[in-house]
Amino acid sequence: MILALHSLTRWLVFLLAVVALLRALKGINGGADFTTNARRALTFFVMSVHLQVLIGLVLYGVSPITRHAMADMGAAMKDPGIRYFVVEHPALMILAAVAATLTSVLARRGPDDTVRHRRAAIGIALSLGLLLAGIPWQRPLLPGF
Repeated sequence: MILALHSLTRWLVFLLAVVALLRALKGINGGADFTTNARRALTFFVMSVHLQVLIGLVLYGVSPITRHAMADMGAAMKDPGIRYFVVEHPALMILAAVAATLTSVLARRGPDDTVRHRRAAIGIALSLGLLLAGIPWQRPLLPGF
């Protein structure tokens, strides 16, 4: 059940990332204010990434893959499939969460609205790139289908 929730939540994260990125790009191109809507889109994106990481950490703690890997970490590191889920995927996702959080802080502290939008767009794109790099594309995109 936790894996299904984690798999479905990725779509929420992706949708909120796209919305926040489009709002930031619109602000850069249209000279719009860094309004409540742009800030809210960025905040919801960051919150969704944090929620996804929390669900992922719970999954990491109860996963049979993790338990198997922790029993013999040397053998786990030699198996690319196990290494991916025990080390690479969590590392990329935590980096994406850090990037999203820093983006929120740096965007809010920009000297003017154009800089705020530009910082938001760059940070969201970086975070989204890390998220896309860390998604296990070999798994079904929708659990159970």
